[in-house]
Amino acid sequence: MAPKQSISQTNFAGIYSPNDAGEEFKGLISFLNKSYLGYAITSTPVLDLDRIENFWESIVAQVDGDHTTIKFKIKEHSYTLTVQGINAALGIVLEAGKTYTELASDETLKKLFLKIGYSGPILEEGTTKWYPSGEMDRKYLRKEWSIILDVMVKVFSTKTTGWNAIPNYIKKLTHSLVHGYKVDVGELLMAHLKAAIGKKVNLYPRFLMMCINSLCDFDEDAPRLEVCSVLKRNTHTTLTSHNLNAHIPLCFTKHMVDQVPNLDFPLPSGYETFTLEDKDGLDPNSANPHSTPYTQPRFSRLPKVQRQALQESRKRSLETDVGGSTESQEGVPTPSAANKEASQTEPIVVPLEPKTKRAKRAKTTVTHSVVSQKTVEENRALNTSLDVPSQQGTSIEIGMSPKAPCIESAQSHVSTHEEPPLAETHMES
Repeated sequence: MAPKQSISQTNFAGIYSPNDAGEEFKGLISFLNKSYLGYAITSTPVLDLDRIENFWESIVAQVDGDHTTIKFKIKEHSYTLTVQGINAALGIVLEAGKTYTELASDETLKKLFLKIGYSGPILEEGTTKWYPSGEMDRKYLRKEWSIILDVMVKVFSTKTTGWNAIPNYIKKLTHSLVHGYKVDVGELLMAHLKAAIGKKVNLYPRFLMMCINSLCDFDEDAPRLEVCSVLKRNTHTTLTSHNLNAHIPLCFTKHMVDQVPNLDFPLPSGYETFTLEDKDGLDPNSANPHSTPYTQPRFSRLPKVQRQALQESRKRSLETDVGGSTESQEGVPTPSAANKEASQTEPIVVPLEPKTKRAKRAKTTVTHSVVSQKTVEENRALNTSLDVPSQQGTSIEIGMSPKAPCIESAQSHVSTHEEPPLAETHMES
């Protein structure tokens, strides 16, 4: 069943006019918009939320061998969505006699990222492994390739957050885009739609609206219409100011360079050109010259199994350091137990000081111990030379000192000239 809330920000439309892009990226935006995926990138249909909800509430997948079709209803009218229908709605059309090319393999993708430069860290200590088996991080690319992949992730992925992470299927789509061959995008999207059946998600609202509009007329008077999300140039400004990984040589594919005469703006200058044939000469298992050294990942980012194993290891190490039992499981002392007892002393455990509670503000009584009558008489003569304010000041200092808590003393109080003995003094705090 489809969620009843407004559409999340996902399945963005790209920047339609290169004039609205950042100055350094106008040529790249022009290239994306004129590619075979250009219409899918830039189309901005108005979203009919009721029709999108009808689609998810009634969707049924029918599988016939390797072919999948989707049945759904819009206001009690039944429709069928096919892979070919998705491609046609997105403007992806094959020339006569042509077929779609298979998606790139991981080995081919490794060669691409070796060529354009990826400065991510080594993944395993003591190895040269640098290519992530899952998502890649866009921050390790030059700004030019970061912009291209930013558009591809936000337009074609199912993500609603985490835009820096590049899924594997987006890398494959990008490979086809920059090398100028067509892949079956409809089949890719159909697999995602089928997997989402029965889940409270709303995948590809913009693409779905394009497909629905290709099957039935759009209702301009629908009660719940909403504009689709469109990319802005915020990322362009950020990448221009940071200029990440500028030390990596800039490379573009031959197909990208060949499209320059058809573009509204030129590509960024200072680039090298490479082709699919050039990449065939690269060893995908070779070390990446731009990789950064291995760093231990944060504990919170480790897989759950690794976190549990590390916790157990630390626990055993702590028990050994503190001085665990020297007996074996059968209760027999280990051979080295006697030596350990002779050479090691029992560790001293210092208990933590308990937290002291703040004393309540109330009447405080300072009580001095009773001294002999003789001592009082001897000091009385001295007290006459001290004025009253001085005595009060001394009493307040004693009573309010944080290091001298106001409790009844159990020991004799030694009299001094600076602190004349008082039998009992009461004061208000």
